[in-house]
Amino acid sequence: AKYLSEVNKLVDNGGAYPCFCTPERLLSMRQTNKNSMYDKFCRSVSATEAQRRREEGEPHTIRLRVPGVEEMPVVDVFDTLRGKISFPTTSIDDQILLKSDGMPTYHLASVVDDYSMQISHVIRGEEWLPSTPKHVLLYKMFDWKIPKFTHLPLLLNPDGSKLSKRQSDVAVTD
Repeated sequence: AKYLSEVNKLVDNGGAYPCFCTPERLLSMRQTNKNSMYDKFCRSVSATEAQRRREEGEPHTIRLRVPGVEEMPVVDVFDTLRGKISFPTTSIDDQILLKSDGMPTYHLASVVDDYSMQISHVIRGEEWLPSTPKHVLLYKMFDWKIPKFTHLPLLLNPDGSKLSKRQSDVAVTD
């Protein structure tokens, strides 16, 4: 319920929008769209039309509305190890925040949970760095204080694969 409440705030303030695209349409789009980003088709659905379709129970997701390049050319991320990193908004997808079954995606859940737990520092592996501009946008859209981000290099096995607790030795000293 807390995720739905928060995502509805984003829809109301224009930071997110309902997407009614069918799985078939998305598959077709991916087959013709080489960069695999969502084509923003449902951005053109009016708020009135979207509300009507939602009330009628039409399956939909809720997507992040990434600002256009005119409004915000880049999203700046400040990482305690790497400094300022600028991500062009043209490279950030209108990510799904709430799935059609009502479950939040990692992007929504992590931001809402971190905020509700008053997390001041987010320390994670560098593979999450490309997701960080989406999280920064969410913090800004909610008008919440952005935590400090640190993205650490990955620990690797001797063969170069990512160290995992699910295989081989689990201690760095093993």
